[in-house]
Amino acid sequence: MAVRKYGLLLLGAGIMALSLVLFLIPARIAPGGVSGLATVFGYFTNMPVGLMIFLINIPIFIWGVFEFDKTFLLGSVMGTFALSVFTEVFGIFVSPITDNEILQSVFGGAFLGLGIAVVLMSGATTGGTDIVAKILKKRFPYFSIGVFILIIDAVVIILATALTKRWETMLYSGLALYISTKVIDGLLDGLNFAKMVLIVSDFPGEISKEISEKMGRGATTLLGFSEYTQKDKKVVMCVVRKTEVFKLKEIVKGIDRNSFVIVADAREVLGKGFSG
Repeated sequence: MAVRKYGLLLLGAGIMALSLVLFLIPARIAPGGVSGLATVFGYFTNMPVGLMIFLINIPIFIWGVFEFDKTFLLGSVMGTFALSVFTEVFGIFVSPITDNEILQSVFGGAFLGLGIAVVLMSGATTGGTDIVAKILKKRFPYFSIGVFILIIDAVVIILATALTKRWETMLYSGLALYISTKVIDGLLDGLNFAKMVLIVSDFPGEISKEISEKMGRGATTLLGFSEYTQKDKKVVMCVVRKTEVFKLKEIVKGIDRNSFVIVADAREVLGKGFSG
């Protein structure tokens, strides 16, 4: 497990670094977070962006030591260090592949979101925004972490716009941030995204058996009451992958064409057959 965790951490940090070197840094696009702040400061101070990422994170990590258990920060420290090193190494050997700011925003945001998602899959972060948001959450529990991250990212974009004195910076940075957020949500939700199916039928036992034998999925029978018929009813509940819904509906209709089937989104599923 440790090999997989640190492998994902390094892979994600590497993808994030590529997004910075290939797209975001050349265009001075700052899609929020410490990396965005480092991109702008690096441009004006001529200091390496990778070094700026690490330096900006130092006070954040010190602050975090007093707020969280030190083991909580270990993975984030490693992620930050890896991102800083990869950014500098890639900056030497890799050149930007386009100077079109729209393409830089779109692909920079997409690569950044992919990298962040991979890092999060390892159970770590690359420091910065996440740690500050968690600390603020402790201070102001009535706000969500997502709200704090949004506020921090907005402040970084506004600051970048003020320093560059280009309204385009705000627009392109906002576009990159939006795309990276969508990619993160799509990848993380997509791993556990499934469909919950509720089946109201007079043959719940037969349907559950067929689902188990033909699909290898478990089913749970719930007790219900039909207000329409004023009779007790049994409802079969089953969670399947999106690609399995058609097969499930075929099984149900093959047993009971008068069944009532509800298919709903299950945003996250934990357990056997899905993620742990």
